[in-house]
Parts: sequence; C-alpha cells; structure tokens
Amino acid sequence: MNIQFNGKWALVTGAGAGIGLGCARVLAKAGANVAVNDIDDATAEKTAQEIRETGRKSIALPGDVGSMSAVDAVFSKLARATDRLHILVNNAGFNLFKGLADTSQLEWDRIMRVDLGGVFLMTRAALPMLKNAEGASVVNIASVHAQATVANITAYAAAKGGVVAMTRSLCQELGPLGIRVNAISPGFTQTPLIDRWVNSQADPDATRKRVDELHPLGRIATPEEIGYLAAFLSSSYAAYITGQNISVDGGLTSRLMH
Repeated sequence: MNIQFNGKWALVTGAGAGIGLGCARVLAKAGANVAVNDIDDATAEKTAQEIRETGRKSIALPGDVGSMSAVDAVFSKLARATDRLHILVNNAGFNLFKGLADTSQLEWDRIMRVDLGGVFLMTRAALPMLKNAEGASVVNIASVHAQATVANITAYAAAKGGVVAMTRSLCQELGPLGIRVNAISPGFTQTPLIDRWVNSQADPDATRKRVDELHPLGRIATPEEIGYLAAFLSSSYAAYITGQNISVDGGLTSRLMH
C-alpha cells in the first residue's frame, strides 16, 4: 500500500500543534497540499512554512472555527488557492477538566461552540469544495471520551459524543454526493495539552508512568499515529468506509477498569 495525495488539497483545523500538526505532516508527506487552520496566526504560519519546505503547497488560514464569520474568511482565502477540497480534518478543539457543578454556562457554551459547533460550521462551509472534489473525505477528530469517560469532564465528553453522532448522520447525508465522513477517537496523545496536565500534577514522573501503564502497548500515542489513520481514511483504500468511529488509543478502552 502506498497512499498518494499528489495534487490534492487538504484542510486541517487546529494544525498549529498536537494532533492537528501530526495530521498535517502525515498528509503532506503523502503528497497533499495542506491548508493550515489554527486560532493562533503564528502557529498556523509556522506549520504552513514547514509544509512548504517539503515541496508541497501550503497556506495559513488563521481563525476560530466556532465563529461563522471567521470560517467564512477561511474559505474565502482558501478559494484563492483551489476550488476543490479533497480532505477535511476537523480537529480544532479544547478540553475542560470540570464537572457539572463547577462548569459555568459560559464554559459549556464555549466547548459546544468550538468542539462541536466548529465541526458543523467548517463542514457546512466546505461543502461546495468537497462536492467539486468528486470523492472527498471528512475526518472528525472525536475522543475516547465519546464512548468511555470519567468524572469531571462533562462538557468535553458531551461535545465529543456529539461529534460522533454528527459523523454518523453526515455520512448518510453526504454519501450520495460521494463524500465519506468518519471519526477518529484518540486516547492519550503526546501533545502540549498532555504535557501541561502531567506537569501540573504533584509528581509528574509518577503520573506519566501511571498513564503509560494504563495502555496495553505501554505508551501513549504520537500525533502522527492519529494522522496515519486520517490519511488512510481519506485514501482510496478506504473507499467503502464511512460513518465509522475508530478508536486509536493503544488498547486503553479495552480495559474493564482503569
């Protein structure tokens, strides 16, 4: 198997760091031109520059995926580079380690606006370009928290559960247009967010060891390992796969107890 996206355009949201960056790197390595979205202008441009240095085309598309006006601006700029989009990876989002009583209305609304609403706004705005691609792929980054979660992560788990449900509905709506829609549910992944959480614990080394030991493979994922599945799902090898949610978690959710 040799996945090739030569001449095709991909758009990855939240690609300034973490899983989004890993997806952007993998897609570019497979030959795709990559449009890089991130809420931070500097990190979006940094990723785009990295991809251009590999010989692929790349543009930075900064903007908040939870804002309709920002999303419109993203696609207005993208339209100057291409009229078709072969791959959309909806990755942008953030976490909130709070339970029901401690989550404010503002925090709930922000999680829903970005983590769930961002998938809706980006996919809706991308639809004309996805149609033009005549066989496009949408990959939504959900989370293992959509199906197996813990206490005190209420809003995030709800939003990611919504991403999986939306994926299943969109696959039926967009399938007749030749557009496949799938979700990936990562577990622990080596990202700046995880580093900040580990380093905030009383004993970071012990915390990291405990987290690694929760996984049958003995470690957490790299961002590129999430990107590999995104690339596969967007390739011709996955031409009959749609409406699925696939966990990439090193076996974490196979455990009866954590």
